Amino acid sequence: MKWTTANIKHANYTTKHELFVGTHTGSFKHLLPAADKNPYAQSNLSDLTTLDKESRVTSLGFGNEAQTEILLGRAKNSAELHSLGRSGGITTRSINFTAAPIVGLARYNNNLIAGIANGQIQSVSLEAEQDAEDEESSKPVVINSGDHMDHLRQCQAAPHIVATGGKARQNNLKVYDLSADGKQIFTSKNLPNDYLQLEVPVWDSDIGFVDGPNVLATCSRHGYVRLYDTRKQRRPVTHFSSEEHGMSFAALVAHGNYIYTGTTMGALKAFDTRRMKTHVHTYKGFTGGISDLHLDETGRFLSSASLDRYVRVHEAESTVLLYQCYVKSKATKVLIRELSAEQQQPRQQTNDDAEEEDEELNSQKHNKNNKRKPQATPLDAEYEDMFDQMPTVGDSDGEEASERQAMAPVKRKAPKQTLKTKKKKQ
Repeated sequence: MKWTTANIKHANYTTKHELFVGTHTGSFKHLLPAADKNPYAQSNLSDLTTLDKESRVTSLGFGNEAQTEILLGRAKNSAELHSLGRSGGITTRSINFTAAPIVGLARYNNNLIAGIANGQIQSVSLEAEQDAEDEESSKPVVINSGDHMDHLRQCQAAPHIVATGGKARQNNLKVYDLSADGKQIFTSKNLPNDYLQLEVPVWDSDIGFVDGPNVLATCSRHGYVRLYDTRKQRRPVTHFSSEEHGMSFAALVAHGNYIYTGTTMGALKAFDTRRMKTHVHTYKGFTGGISDLHLDETGRFLSSASLDRYVRVHEAESTVLLYQCYVKSKATKVLIRELSAEQQQPRQQTNDDAEEEDEELNSQKHNKNNKRKPQATPLDAEYEDMFDQMPTVGDSDGEEASERQAMAPVKRKAPKQTLKTKKKKQ
């Protein structure tokens, strides 16, 4: 099956996962594919009444290794810090910056770092945000990386390392060390000029760390995927360049020796860093551009957000579509994580829950009985008498007209003579 518009859950998908989805309208949703009753149920984690045109979710990521904090950035100059409780409760905190939109978020030493589309990296102390009286301490620390930024990514293995990338040569891949006051420790260099001695266009739309702070991968809207090693050289050590029309990469995530990329035309492909000449896997089922990718901790399950309003989970190795759910809005960001041990335990049934289940069963039985016994429509005597007293119109006139047509003689028309018959008569 190449693609379908129905909600799907594969029978072999038994891993207890939960999904967090950010949409184009600004809503922040929670999905629970592990639910037995309804694995497609959705709950909104944000207040829908406060959303506007600038509330689009532009960044989404975990704030710590335990994955109990979610950093959410929007198209306006505000970010949200969501703390996930053990029992499933969520507390939200808002942090303001001086520019927008936010294209990436990271947390380091109780500081929230945001990448802005104008090329700035702003750092705000979370402790200063709580003390609103001191205005000078609440102002963000700004680092200029260029005049345009498409994405900011934090290294999970080394949280003090962040990388940025954007459009044009001056906004190519750059790596910063937050422990050294935001010092730039690496900047990439473009490939040599082509055979016409023209500069190769650069546009790093997304960045990913390949199991460490030294090896990075970038993808581009110009149709290339590059692999950098900061210990060897500034230019890419290997790369893939697409000659197909429309191969514009928009999202990237890396794990182990594999790089997963999504295009604006709805193609999801996997590359092996040991041979980048061509892709090794292709994932099907998409009918819209892919906006974000995220892997779970094991690297086995690949979640994707697409502009066709669907969220999908594929098995990374076998490329099988395990889960697909319609989220009613264009999905821009997605996160996947495994449920905690407390959330996986079945909840004990209380008396209220038993009463609710009994009421549901009774209502279902009542509805079935009503469907089996169709109710007769009530008759209105006055309405029926009114129709009985109405004279029938057109019966006598129709009989007279039919008699006249029968009595009238039928005139026969002479057959038309052709040119051949006329010549023979002459």
